[in-house]
Amino acid sequence: MASVSDVYRSFPVIETADLLDYSGIEETVKKMVDTYMVKSEIHEFSYRLLLPRGDKSTAKARKMGLQVQALFLLSLRARNAKPNLKEIRYLHDANHYGWLLVDPIMFDKRAGRFG
Repeated sequence: MASVSDVYRSFPVIETADLLDYSGIEETVKKMVDTYMVKSEIHEFSYRLLLPRGDKSTAKARKMGLQVQALFLLSLRARNAKPNLKEIRYLHDANHYGWLLVDPIMFDKRAGRFG
């Protein structure tokens, strides 16, 4: 039987963004917002963010995640879009925290296959 983390690691997403530091956040969020604007109406939005994991990177990952979240929500509001997402945070691997942002309807359909 697959573990919960295995299910999340293999969950199908439109794109996976590996954020190593703060410099990649703006570009990543812009791509996420553009994708959300196209895919949200048909309930097909799914995105995976990988944040650094390690002895000294937990606080950094948390701050990066908060920055992504704030910028993403502000950008959606600026485009008059209402966020409707399920967020799942998990341990992706030894070097990354994983964060899935998925349309709830899509998640329920796909997660049922693993269930």
